[in-house]
Amino acid sequence: MLTVTHRAAGLGLLIVAALAGCAHGLAPEEASKITVAEVRVAELEKAIKEHKGKVILVDCWATWCAPCVKKFPKLVERHQKYASRGLVCMSVSMDKLGAADQYSREKVLKFLQEKRATFPNFILIQPDKDEEALVKLIGDCFLIPHLALFDRQGRRIWTSADGPELTDEQLDKKIEQLLADNP
Repeated sequence: MLTVTHRAAGLGLLIVAALAGCAHGLAPEEASKITVAEVRVAELEKAIKEHKGKVILVDCWATWCAPCVKKFPKLVERHQKYASRGLVCMSVSMDKLGAADQYSREKVLKFLQEKRATFPNFILIQPDKDEEALVKLIGDCFLIPHLALFDRQGRRIWTSADGPELTDEQLDKKIEQLLADNP
């Protein structure tokens, strides 16, 4: 009788834990699939080139940037809406631009897991040292949040820094136009 009671109590705890995990937005197996890689610009450029033939949307953000945090769920929505049609969303954390003692890889990963960012995620480890190459690759991403859009040939065709400023609807329309252009 005692064994059955302990098993029932254990099962109850498992159910409570599972429900608690779901309440935070992720099932445990989903959370383990979300990763973040610390990279330099050359590695980010390689990741973008690996997706040639797809439309790519890069979002530069930071956990300490309130507008970035507010806009990030839209990237996740776009991924969910367009990934099956050929859109690759990538997030690039610029957290290292903040105070050095405030940076935490775990904080970035936790944010990505909470937001269900199941696409390629990166942390730039030396954005200041790589500034010239970074601006050449994805535009002036030092004013975040920053978006960069690449066509199927891997050409950067728009950034939020270069303009024109686009509403969410206008950006979605631009993405749909690029997705309609098959290579």
